[in-house]
Order: sequence, then structure tokens, then C-alpha cells
Amino acid sequence: MAGTYLEGSSKVLSGVYSLIKAAVSAVSLGARGIVAYPFTADWGPINVLTVTAYGSEFDKLFNAAGSSLTSGKISKHAFKGKPQQLLAYRMATSAAAKGTCTLDDAEAADSIVMETLYPSARSFVAAVKAGSTAGAVVIEITEGSVLLVSVEGSTVAALAAALNTSDYVRVTDTGDNMPAVTSGEAFAGGNNGSTVTEAEYTNFLTEIEADGTPNAFSFDAVEDEDILTLAETWVKRVRDEGMYITWARGGPLSWDNDMPSANAKSKALNWRGIINVGNGVDGYGAAEMAIFIAARVASIALNRTVTDEVIDYADVNKKLTPGQRIVAKQSGTLVFVKDGKSVLIDEGVGTLTAPHTDEVVEMGKIRVNNALDAVTKDLEAFGNEYKKSRSNTQEARITYAATVEDSYFRPLASLEVIKNDYFYIQDPEYHGKTAVFTPKIDEAFFFSGIWPVDSMERIYQKISVNF
Repeated sequence: MAGTYLEGSSKVLSGVYSLIKAAVSAVSLGARGIVAYPFTADWGPINVLTVTAYGSEFDKLFNAAGSSLTSGKISKHAFKGKPQQLLAYRMATSAAAKGTCTLDDAEAADSIVMETLYPSARSFVAAVKAGSTAGAVVIEITEGSVLLVSVEGSTVAALAAALNTSDYVRVTDTGDNMPAVTSGEAFAGGNNGSTVTEAEYTNFLTEIEADGTPNAFSFDAVEDEDILTLAETWVKRVRDEGMYITWARGGPLSWDNDMPSANAKSKALNWRGIINVGNGVDGYGAAEMAIFIAARVASIALNRTVTDEVIDYADVNKKLTPGQRIVAKQSGTLVFVKDGKSVLIDEGVGTLTAPHTDEVVEMGKIRVNNALDAVTKDLEAFGNEYKKSRSNTQEARITYAATVEDSYFRPLASLEVIKNDYFYIQDPEYHGKTAVFTPKIDEAFFFSGIWPVDSMERIYQKISVNF
């Protein structure tokens, strides 16, 4: 036998000495860059959150690039915000239906019955041509002049199997005989279910609440205040319940010439975690530009600001005067400005300008709000894991507090997300000799102080001129 040892000390006798230490998992910085959107589309899975990472992936899955439905707006703006993940939610009503097509055999009986992979009104046409070998046929599916699918087979089963590997159709029934040659059979009966109502937006909110991962979201350029009120009510509730998510919204194109209306809306919202975009760029209205802002706010590093950030657009719809910019900032309205040849986000502000209880006006800054949300979310996640395997003892509480300070706050301070003057201790009002309250046996109370770091947005210079 040998015994135990202390770190930094040496033993005299030979042997194996053991040190038993309580393992404490470090607090990790939660994932960022996750943004979510609802939209209408003519392709893709319906009424379910789908993870996409790249614009090309989104465009292919939802046939989004250039679409007249709102998936086209998500495609155009969201990925300019550089999200790490986009949670895509294609809204569709109960009217959504898959298009179907039946290829007959020579006796006019069903040979192969197909349907579109997703509910859709896309104009697919199936043609049957003679194959390269005797008895074989080729089935081609086109959309306009674009060939989507081409399969060849000598049996119905072989054709069906090949069609079922495509990204466009599935075979639902087959007959005994091969399909007859035909110049084209159109798919019919498809419906994209895109005439959505408040119900579909509510379903989207329910889905992202259950998922819990998005850092921010926006709607698909919605201007209807009844639908926007759904999100306002929802985001205020879930933030109070511990889902720290930011919502970006905007208004109609007319706000470019009516900034007082945009500012009035910002003042009415007045909530940490709600951003109101007040003007547009490149002909896009404020509501459409909220799509971009949601992605950018979700993705920007915690130690960076969106203030004065150059964005990938060419011009503002209408230039703002310095006075209009000042009023917009004071109202909590995010606006875009033109600086030389570049378009910039003017001030990184949310709508909180008249603080509620326990808040200060600085919490309305996007950088500060992002930091506070991240810290709160991360520490709640760490606490939930820690409490599963720890007794509620003085030693455990001290270890927990030290871990938060060393493993979480210290790295944040090194990144200049918070200042170095942080602390995380047992709440002296509940624990210790000077305690005022008596916690229950399963309750642990902690007291923390952090000072978020903001950006150097205004520089003042005093220049002494000597002669």
C-alpha cells in the first residue's frame, strides 16, 4: 500500500500514490450563429424545422433562388448575414398537395404512377422514349426546358427503383406492363399550400420554442401588424421563461419616407431582444431587411458590434439626415446609412430605450444584449448539468462558483466580452454567517457581477494647436 499525495509534494518510499479529485466540467460557450425563419416555397419539406448551412443547400432544398414565394427573400438576404446554421421552416396550409402523374402502358392501363417528392405545384412533365436496348425505355422528367430526371430500365420494377432514387419524384403504384412511349404527361393536382395565415406563423414559433437553439429569428418580410404582434407577444413570453432569443422585424417600404412611424413603433415595442429595422436598401423595405439583420445579429461575435459594419448592399433607399439618425437611435430604431460607396448599419440598437425594472438603457445595445443572453443561457445550461451529480454542500457551492469564474468568466474577459472585474460567489444573503434568509435544503443561491464591454463607437479628440 502507498496512500495518497498532494499536488506539488513528493513521497520518500517507493509505491503508487493516488490523488482523487472531483471532476468538474468546464462551462462552455454556447453555440452562436443560429437563425430561424418561416417562409413559403414550392418545394421542400413542410411544417418542420430543417437545418441548412449554406445558401446553395437552402436553394436546392426549397427551390428558393429567384422564387416569387418568400423562400426567395430568405435566399436573397439571410446568408449575407453569415449564419452558421439556418433553421428553415417551410409553411404550408392543409391545401398543400403533391402533384401526380400516371404513365400508361400500350393498353391504356396504369404502368407507373408517380407523385412529386414534396407538396408542390411545379410544372413537371414526364416523357417516355425508346431505350438504348431492345425492350428498354427511358423516362425523362423536365421542368420547362430543364431536364431533372432521366432513368432507363427494361422492367417496371427497375424503372420504379431508379425513379425512387431521384430528388424529385416517388413511385406510388405500378402495373404489369412497361409504359408506352409518350411525348409528355404533365403532373397535376399539386398545391404548394402557400396561402398562409396567422396559424402557420404560430406553428413556426411553437417549433422554434421546442427546438430552443436559435439565437435570433425574423419572419419572411411580413408587414401585417397582426402577425407581427404574434411574434412580439411570443418573444416577450419566452424570454421571461428562459429562451434568450432576439427577434428582428421591420415595417413597410413607406417607412423610408416616414421615419416617425418607424420610431413610434420602436418606442412602443421597447423590449430587450427586439430589434426594429426602420429603413431599407437597394429597393428592399425595412421588413425585408430584417431578414438580414436577424442573421447578422445571431452570428456576430460577442466581442464585436454591428455598429458601422459595412454590409453587402449598394445603396440606401433614401439618405437620412444627421438629425434623423439621432432620433432613430434615441427611439431604438436600427437604420442603414450610406458612407461614401458603402452601406453601413448605423447604430447597433434594439428597441429598449425606456428601461423596465432591473434594466438600464445600455441593455438596449445589440452587443450588450448578445453578451447578456449568452452568459445567462450558458450558465443556466451548466447549472442544470452540475446539479445532477452534486450535493448541496458548502464545498460543492464553492467549487461551482470557482468553476464559473475560472472556466467561463475568465475566457470571456480575455475576449473582451466582459470586463475583468467579474465575480461569482455564494449569495451572502442566503449562505454564510451573515445570511438574512434561510434557503431550503435543496436550494443554492449565487450572486454574480459582470460588466459587459461595449465598442468604441464615439471617439472624442482634444487637439492643442501651438504657434
